[in-house]
Amino acid sequence: MYYVSPYNDPTIIAGQGTCGVEIVAQLPDIDTAFIAVGGGGLISGVGSVLKGHNPRLRLFGCQPAASAVMARSIEAGRILDLPSDATLSDGTAGGVEPDAITFELCRELVDEFVLVSEEQIAAAMRAYMTAESDRIEGAAGVAIAALEARKQAIVKRKIVVIICGGNVSQATLDAVI
Repeated sequence: MYYVSPYNDPTIIAGQGTCGVEIVAQLPDIDTAFIAVGGGGLISGVGSVLKGHNPRLRLFGCQPAASAVMARSIEAGRILDLPSDATLSDGTAGGVEPDAITFELCRELVDEFVLVSEEQIAAAMRAYMTAESDRIEGAAGVAIAALEARKQAIVKRKIVVIICGGNVSQATLDAVI
């Protein structure tokens, strides 16, 4: 068996970047993006493509305050081994591997990390599911909550928010609703 990290692998990051290629093809004048961050694979891949297309693009890394390991590591200038509390955003929860290639990519690409509370995540999930009649997981709620938290700073900008999944249990949905 061969282990492939879900975020700390160049091929995985390149695969995530294909989402950025699709965004640029459909929205070439995008200037702002909100992307959930756990280990940093998604934002590293998508952010590399988006910043390559538009170096002035404002890239927001979105994390639950309960598990902000990458944001705190970037602040410290090194990968930290920090505990994570329970979060609705299990897709972004947990630590960052020592020597993760995503650390340097996030440091280079992310303009600002936005940390959101569990209440903000739940409210964002409810609002999205009501408006779109579609279920989303907590990691998608993190990106939407971060957008809501920064809405005054992004007026008149061309924005993309990555809605990164709908893998959520009925028990979690019941608790959110």
